[in-house]
Amino acid sequence: MAGIRQDYITRMIEQLAAALAAILGAATGKKPEDALALVHEASLTLFGMEYRMLITVDAGSVAELLVHPAKIQALAKLVIAEADVLRRQGDTEGVAHRLGHALGLLLETERRRATPDPETEALLRDVRGQLAS
Repeated sequence: MAGIRQDYITRMIEQLAAALAAILGAATGKKPEDALALVHEASLTLFGMEYRMLITVDAGSVAELLVHPAKIQALAKLVIAEADVLRRQGDTEGVAHRLGHALGLLLETERRRATPDPETEALLRDVRGQLAS
């Protein structure tokens, strides 16, 4: 059973990496609408849930829905990617909201892990730094 779960997580991480690359490509190609659409598509593909629902509910409740720390962290990365698109559009309020949500998700990820995770810690530092500036 653990092998199946690990295969699922590995596949999800690969899909997330592809989605993040596509989002970044659209954002840097001056196609923010396409990038935002890709964020929503990735949410459906990765989590089987509408993105809007995952970002309007508090981080603790979303973490309860997603359960596994890797899935919670994957959503945080997706939210951070959306924040980057919004930053490129000059939407400072949207950026602050998304980064705040990503911070909450990362804290939930950290809380649910048995041992510290360097990637989560690095993401937390980065998001906190962006929120402070």
